[in-house]
Amino acid sequence: MKIRTLALAVVLAGVSPALSAQAGRPLRQHAVVQVEATAYCDEGESASGEEVIRRILTARVDLLYNGGIGTYIKSDAEEDAEVGDRANDRVRVDGKEVRARVLGEGGNLGLTQRGRLEYWASGGALNTDAVDNSAGVDTSDHEVNIKILMSLLIKKGAVKGREERNRILAEMTDEVASLVLADNENQARCLSLDGIRSAARYDEFVALVEDMVGAGLVNRADDQIPTREELSGSKHRDRGLPRPLLSVLLGNTKMWAEEMIMETDFPDSDTARPLLDAYFPKRLRESFAQYFPEHYLRREIVGCVAINHLVNNAGISFLSRTMTKTQAGIGEVVKAYLDCDRSTGAFAERLALLAKGLDAKAEHEALLAIEEKLEAATVAALSGTAEAKPRAKAARR
Repeated sequence: MKIRTLALAVVLAGVSPALSAQAGRPLRQHAVVQVEATAYCDEGESASGEEVIRRILTARVDLLYNGGIGTYIKSDAEEDAEVGDRANDRVRVDGKEVRARVLGEGGNLGLTQRGRLEYWASGGALNTDAVDNSAGVDTSDHEVNIKILMSLLIKKGAVKGREERNRILAEMTDEVASLVLADNENQARCLSLDGIRSAARYDEFVALVEDMVGAGLVNRADDQIPTREELSGSKHRDRGLPRPLLSVLLGNTKMWAEEMIMETDFPDSDTARPLLDAYFPKRLRESFAQYFPEHYLRREIVGCVAINHLVNNAGISFLSRTMTKTQAGIGEVVKAYLDCDRSTGAFAERLALLAKGLDAKAEHEALLAIEEKLEAATVAALSGTAEAKPRAKAARR
């Protein structure tokens, strides 16, 4: 009984039709399948609970999803003692042993970063736990910012007490979920686009990694950043930078850019106002948009939305590359990008493209083409008008 419970703690997709039938519905409609432990043992064979878990972790499946507590995958070069999770030392496997095509992390620290890199190098596809769990953080941010606005509306008399407040909150549940999912889809797509970009401009992206390490935006030891020599000598250059590494760079690029944009007047600009409106659900936009500028986290919301939109579409190297090329400050670059995004029709073109349901390869190629034109328009808009900024800030990617 204990063995079966351990097996059910891991969720698998893409298992055999027999197991799909056992689940009671087609796998495409029901991707969460609870698997009997006996499926991982030959007939008449016995296995300990620990061995069953190791077999699950190394099963040849489409998706391995870790939603629990503990670190189950490390790299071959790491000792179990280095992982810091003694309770799972007997079930832990190496990244190169994992045969799932895709690995998702619903828990925290399900893999060491070196384990992620090893699994990716073996042909697997994954992000990091921070990326896979970001919808939870995004949901909390929306909840807090909406409730701050609702408190303001009650004080202003625009909402008549907690009963009306709670009713409005309930009405917006599904749309908030959609906004959060859209944010996270865009962020995951950014990693795919930067994977393609880094394959085409590999040395440039390796230099970006070194710049970020040198500027203190990432820590080579703490973030398990490969050295320049390791990246330059990689046998997987045709795949670009490892996706788990891109995930780390993405998060730190956004944190740096959001911090820097708050030091500019961009959040107070006319270009920024539509971002504030778009952040909130339609129910609030239609009835209370005039109160949005009084939100005491207005600048932070605008800064976050602007950087997310720019980085998710233009990639992690756009800001530093454009700031260097034009000698413009970050506020000027963000403003120019967003103005061009609207004036050139790129924003509408991108939305129309994503609604077509193209296969991933065609969609990515088309999106990259949009961004190449948009970058050229942004640089042209900045040329001859941008004031040179201290190089120290531009260098902090």
